[in-house]
Amino acid sequence: MAKKHLIIGCGTAALSAAKKIRSMNRDDQIRLVTREHTFPYSPAALPYLLSGRLKEDNLWVADDSFLHELGFQLEKGKEFVGVIPEQKEVLYKDGGRESFDTLLIATGSDATKPPIKGLDPEGFTCLHTYEDCQKLLRRLNRKKEVTVYGGGMVALETATALIERGLKVRIVVRSRIARGYFDEEIGNMIRTILQQKGAEIVGGNKIEEINEERGKTEIVLSDGHSLRTDLLINCIGVEPKINFLEGTGILTRRGVVVDRKMRTNLSDIYAAGDVVEARAFFFGQEGVNAIAPTAIQQGKVAGANMAGEETEDKGWIPMNVFRFFGHTAFSIGLSSQSSSQQLRDKDNAGIYKELVFQENRLVGVRFVDADVDPGIFRYLIEEKVDVGPYKERLWERPREMSRWLAMQAERN
Repeated sequence: MAKKHLIIGCGTAALSAAKKIRSMNRDDQIRLVTREHTFPYSPAALPYLLSGRLKEDNLWVADDSFLHELGFQLEKGKEFVGVIPEQKEVLYKDGGRESFDTLLIATGSDATKPPIKGLDPEGFTCLHTYEDCQKLLRRLNRKKEVTVYGGGMVALETATALIERGLKVRIVVRSRIARGYFDEEIGNMIRTILQQKGAEIVGGNKIEEINEERGKTEIVLSDGHSLRTDLLINCIGVEPKINFLEGTGILTRRGVVVDRKMRTNLSDIYAAGDVVEARAFFFGQEGVNAIAPTAIQQGKVAGANMAGEETEDKGWIPMNVFRFFGHTAFSIGLSSQSSSQQLRDKDNAGIYKELVFQENRLVGVRFVDADVDPGIFRYLIEEKVDVGPYKERLWERPREMSRWLAMQAERN
């Protein structure tokens, strides 16, 4: 008998799960419900929309024809506020209820609201959703100087987009830029390039207070100094959207707790993407890894199990790619502090390479402006490919050898 798969959300994890279910079963009903009023899109593309390099028509990853072809039902503008597990029903903000045979919670995350005196927690400016991007574009009208608060990937991508729009950009960061993604050497390389493009970077400071006066924003820093800006954009992080699950019996900590099948502690209820707290590939610790490759993989695993196949997730791997002003920096896996076996160098052309090994396995890579494919290196790490005899050659010719090693592993 055909089942009804209800998916709350229509982001990366939700679509990945829906496509996996449909690939296994043509008859089951698949419904996606989203609080947003748009077709599905990737939040990672929003900085390109902000900069003007991406047109809005090219933002959507699924339209009516795509949804119809795969037999997906998408309901927009409907907010999920709770679930009654024992009745297999979800609750909506408008008072409606809906039943399910299997449920996937893929509600994603919300932008973190910083504890700044004088900041309206509901009206603060960020770049997390399409609506945020539209609001930001409106607020940028006639602005010349913008301050970005945060040093992570979203903050740096937002700053890059604003510089490309011709704005004067300041970045205020609590420690140093890209601290959670790259070591200090790569962070300094990124910092130098941003400064060369005109960015002012204020490190080692928190924003304690803001005051609005005559169209300007005064920013009071933790070191006592004050700055003035036309607009403050908050990009200090995201938090799993789990507030609606209180009292449902679904186990949550920082995110929705799932096993390797992406199942929650309750029968027929799954979760995937930014909203989950899942096991990591390395060491098996549980944590949140809010990046697109993780959402895709978790969605596939959740969808397969919802459709009746027993499949397990290998665990999330830290992975970050930052493309800016013709440069590319990326990191995957463990840092050099996690292993005594490493090869690293920066040549005269500014190309940085770092490979991290545990015995004969590659467990981490860092590259800046190297001609390599991040996905291939992720494969070598995830599949635990034995690279022992080829370490030096992989170091010397990373693009060619990584592809050759991946091809050999597939053949075997």
